[in-house]
Amino acid sequence: MKEFEAIYDKDPYIRSFEATVLSCEKTKKGYEVELSDTAFYPEGGGQPYDQGTINGIFVEEVHKKGDRILHLLKEPVETGIVVNGQIDWQRRFDFMQQHSGEHIVSGIIHGMFGYENVGFHMGKVIQIDFNGPLSWQDVEVIERKANQAITDNIPIEYLYPDAEELEQMPYRSKKELTGKVRVVRIQNIDLCACCGTHVAYTGEIGMIKILSCIKHKEGVRLEMVAGEKAFLYMQEIFNQNHAISVALSAKMNETSEAVKGLQKALVEKERMISILNEKYMNYKLDMFMESQRVIMSFEEEMDRNAMRKFANALVHEKYAHVGAVFSSHEDEYQYVLVSDSFDLRKIVKPLNERLNGRGGGNSEMIQGSFHSTQEEIEEAMHDVEKMV
Repeated sequence: MKEFEAIYDKDPYIRSFEATVLSCEKTKKGYEVELSDTAFYPEGGGQPYDQGTINGIFVEEVHKKGDRILHLLKEPVETGIVVNGQIDWQRRFDFMQQHSGEHIVSGIIHGMFGYENVGFHMGKVIQIDFNGPLSWQDVEVIERKANQAITDNIPIEYLYPDAEELEQMPYRSKKELTGKVRVVRIQNIDLCACCGTHVAYTGEIGMIKILSCIKHKEGVRLEMVAGEKAFLYMQEIFNQNHAISVALSAKMNETSEAVKGLQKALVEKERMISILNEKYMNYKLDMFMESQRVIMSFEEEMDRNAMRKFANALVHEKYAHVGAVFSSHEDEYQYVLVSDSFDLRKIVKPLNERLNGRGGGNSEMIQGSFHSTQEEIEEAMHDVEKMV
């Protein structure tokens, strides 16, 4: 492996630097610029690239190709000149907090369960894949230990062991490494080969919040945030819970029980509505004569399930050839037509075309909506009656 000479490796806190332009090559995406040294971290190891400017020109991407670190710019810079580089510090420090937080969580899980980190991606949240199962109770313990490590403000050290030392060192790594290797150590927490940027002390991470733990392949995938992202996430959760507590007139630490109470009341309300709908339907059924070709009923704001039940009752209890229920909703009528003796597919398309509607179904039931008046619907159904 190449010697670790880049500025970002020697000191990730350096925000500006000067370097000589070694090359500037035009590509389809822009200009790839190589410098004599750089503080821009290239994408790699699950960590995204840094951004910033070189001589005021925005650095869009940074990638490592072999031993070269290439900076993608939209404009060229002259080869051989000394340029000034400026790091987008907010982006860089966010990555430092996230990456160091990931090391803490991965190190704790490795220490507690012996699992390996087999996948790592840093985006809006951090995703980490482990090759073993975890329960949510395990996650709560891990999170508590991770935040204790932040409170302890442990120094994060970089070690460069020789081949013999590396052979004896119980470090984490996804692959076998040789040559010059950098190992990141958080005392009593983690020992891991890594080329990413990190904070100097764990206290700078601020906080860690694990968001989810789901089964993934033979193990689990955790999602987490750290640093300012964790703070902003918790602030958002607090604000949402505060709004819920106000709406439910409940204390913020009692919103869950208040929601359960609301759900119970809703179930009871739906039960009472079902009973009333049943009584209403029986009352309406008594109003219709039996054995009519088409029985129509116009309702207001009746839900689709009740409409289907009512239309079926018109057919099977009042012996209508076609039971048709229409319910007004804002500027349209929803419809349900049921029959056990007439193929309704014959009329669904003509009705939709005539009444500016949409919908479909099968031979025994069609449903949809019409953008027409009650008078227009009644006139169309009288024509259907002649066909039944």
